[in-house]
Amino acid sequence: MQKSEIAIEKHRLSGMLGRYLEHRGEPDPQQGEVWVGCVLTAYRETTGEPTALRRVRVLEEFAERAVMTARPDDLIHGSQRFWQRPPGTPEARAEMAELGWAHDIGHLIHDYGGLVREGIGARLDRIKRHPESSGTALTSMARALRAFQEYIRRHADWAAKLVQDAPVEWQSDCLRRTEDLRAIERDAPETLAQALQLVWLVQTFLHAENPATAISFGRLDRILWPFARADLAAGRLDSDELRDLIAAFCLRCCECGESQNLTVGGQDEDGVDMTNPLSILFPEVVGELRLKQPSLSVRVHPNADPALLDAACRLTARGLGQPAFINDEPAIKGLEAAGIPHERACDFGIVGCYEPSPQGDTHANTVAMHMFLTDILAEYVSDASPETGEVLREGFLGAVRRSYDEVLSKAQMLWDRRKARAPSPFGSALLDGCIDSACDMSAAGARFSLYGINIHGLGDTVDSIHVVEEQVFGKGELTWAELSRAMADDFPDEAFRQRLESVDGRYGTDDPRTNELAAWLSEAVATMVLDSRMEHGVRPYPALFKWQGEVHNHRYPGPDGRRRSQDLAFGVGPSPRTETSPTAILNSASHIRHDLCGCGNPLGLRLPASDLAADAGADRARALVKTYFEGGGFHLHFNVEDAETLREAKADPDTHRDLLVRISGLSARFVTLAPDLQDVLIHRADAGL
Repeated sequence: MQKSEIAIEKHRLSGMLGRYLEHRGEPDPQQGEVWVGCVLTAYRETTGEPTALRRVRVLEEFAERAVMTARPDDLIHGSQRFWQRPPGTPEARAEMAELGWAHDIGHLIHDYGGLVREGIGARLDRIKRHPESSGTALTSMARALRAFQEYIRRHADWAAKLVQDAPVEWQSDCLRRTEDLRAIERDAPETLAQALQLVWLVQTFLHAENPATAISFGRLDRILWPFARADLAAGRLDSDELRDLIAAFCLRCCECGESQNLTVGGQDEDGVDMTNPLSILFPEVVGELRLKQPSLSVRVHPNADPALLDAACRLTARGLGQPAFINDEPAIKGLEAAGIPHERACDFGIVGCYEPSPQGDTHANTVAMHMFLTDILAEYVSDASPETGEVLREGFLGAVRRSYDEVLSKAQMLWDRRKARAPSPFGSALLDGCIDSACDMSAAGARFSLYGINIHGLGDTVDSIHVVEEQVFGKGELTWAELSRAMADDFPDEAFRQRLESVDGRYGTDDPRTNELAAWLSEAVATMVLDSRMEHGVRPYPALFKWQGEVHNHRYPGPDGRRRSQDLAFGVGPSPRTETSPTAILNSASHIRHDLCGCGNPLGLRLPASDLAADAGADRARALVKTYFEGGGFHLHFNVEDAETLREAKADPDTHRDLLVRISGLSARFVTLAPDLQDVLIHRADAGL
């Protein structure tokens, strides 16, 4: 990793950056062992008690025992390097399961904004005034908040000790950190440093309760800007100090947690652009420090500040796999289609990778269940024998509906299981609606409860239906029985397979036939999900992707000539076996009903590094984003590393330790990825995708 272009000779940030370069966000075994010990101690002592109170006991143990790691030159205190996947030893995990411990899946945005506005004490006062304050749900929330106060208090005590050991020139800063921590133990933050500190400690404590991925920040630029603006106006911060604080926060985000999305830009419910200087500063800092976290998402709309798009495109040109671009219009309409009121739909942040959710009041569960269209079609080919293309489409949709009925039944079962085994008292206390309803978020206590249904394989399925309509029902060059037999044997005849693969007009080439198919299929499956319901008002909402679904779980080959071992398309993109161009891909993907898919429709493009060089590269990225979004596209991100570089990194990881790539919806160090994920990125780079 190159040193930051920020002036890191400034003592404080230099130390944080140096330590990050040493550990690169890897878990700390000591911290992890302490966290596992907290779970085991709490659950051993609370057998037979309500699950919510058992989980609170874990937080109380953690607040008392968490390892303090801050140093005198740290601008932000608190570590989440206890976060491990999987946690502890096999023996510890077995005992945790036997004792009944479980966790939620994460994938939501808590009410960071509400907490920094009112403070912890105000939340506790709201619980105390509630008529049901003595019930299990609110009792557990109150205990969780008090445990969090103890957690802050221990950090403050540690910071006070650091003052004694700090160099003379640092002591005043160390004392200020101590005072900041004391201030936020009960009261609302008054400065940016206090607000950032509170947000970060919330994030670490949420991971202590639920060691899950994609616990995301939402529109942190909008939440924090009032503090930064006041500090700048009062002279408490200058522009360099502001930059250092944001950089320190981003460095902390690189500690273990995956897909901690941070959303910048966007509009309010009246269409007014909400870009502010922090919106631009976050992408600048992430690019200058070359960080993999936080995962940045930039909201784009017609009235967006051009300076934000410029900053985002300059970050894209650095080749870090950051940021993602999100189109406000279809995202807002997709959330409204799932029953979210307009004013709340406009206040969405991105969860994890590319999944919109209103921030602070919605238990989103964005990657809760999935289904593969490719599997359903393969099974349909094996079992049915349609005589026309119209019968094929109707019969296939019937099979999709039957499969979705099973998915929905399983979704309800999993929801009920998490409700029983993994309530989240701390997370619920920080999710609007749960205190008022006196109900945990796992029991639909939040203002809104959604359930992501991830539908994968759209591009491959469109290609397959197109091939059948052309070869079987159109030209008559192939019989249904021949196709079914060849697929059953995974295409033993290579010439036969290539004949299918060479059918022209594939999805992603801007052919009217597959464009129409993509529009039809996306509308049909999205409407099917939106028309369904779960218990307690939980609303399923659709997405056309599955996390790493292009790589794993391929049970069948496809009528388009894809063998079982070959990768599927990513998100709403074309098959990696399709010869096409970026413009054609964008044109085809624009035909999808993005406005019905509020849980996210990702699309990635690969551009040669030379195409993104200097100002012309940023201009090219900007033009692609603008073109796609004007056509109604939902999401876009870019990768720039070529296949040869990726092959070199796989063969010689030591000399490519800090090569960052986009894998599905987040940036990651390439050499840390599993070999199959490395291979799929190499294959996609070979195909120019």
